[in-house]
Amino acid sequence: MSAASADPEIRLHPRLDAALVARVYRASGRVHVPDFLAPTSAARIHRALEQETPWQAVLFDGREHRELPAGLPGAEREALEAACAAAAARGFSYRYANFRIYESRQDGLHMGHFLMRVLEFLNSPDLIALMRRITGDEAIGYTDAQATRYRAGDFLTRHDDDVAGKNRRAAYVLGFTPDWVTDWGGLLAFPDRYGHVAEAFGPSFNSLNLFRVPMPHAVTQVASFAAAPRYSITGWFRSLPASA
Repeated sequence: MSAASADPEIRLHPRLDAALVARVYRASGRVHVPDFLAPTSAARIHRALEQETPWQAVLFDGREHRELPAGLPGAEREALEAACAAAAARGFSYRYANFRIYESRQDGLHMGHFLMRVLEFLNSPDLIALMRRITGDEAIGYTDAQATRYRAGDFLTRHDDDVAGKNRRAAYVLGFTPDWVTDWGGLLAFPDRYGHVAEAFGPSFNSLNLFRVPMPHAVTQVASFAAAPRYSITGWFRSLPASA
């Protein structure tokens, strides 16, 4: 039997209460759902993220998205990271590592990677129907995805995901970090109009954080003393283009 055939089927947790999730989401536009997947599914995804994923360091330098090659000279890396920090002090910026699942699939790359199975699950008719039921948004037609890894110093400053032409209806973050501690940072934070944090969700293992687009949010910086990376799969439930 091959390793691929031995992998567990990705399933929802059998005790997922979709009606309760829908009530919370529709009341506030966001919801944290613990125990979203079956335990064997979550454990297999965590292994794929921790051991099998070719991570790419990325940041926003104040002007554009940049990918940092592994062999980038130290002085050049330091200059880009300084520009990233300066942009963050003024407004929007980010620094983390990612693996672009959806784009890789479109380009026919990494097709044997287990995370392609996750993308298939996120686009299955049953999962799309579940998201329509939870959000009340019948326009949801498909899901994109990327894997992210935040380590010490990584962050994503305040933004709202509302990009013209992207047709984003709801954003999601699936957490796959065992035993994350709040003091380590990496929280999905929702600021209010006064600049206070109205609510924040931790990246707890096997959780779904779901929220309406647009909604201001940020990922707080991961602390220097964080003892593990923050792993997640994130993206948007999107509507199909009008011409589709």
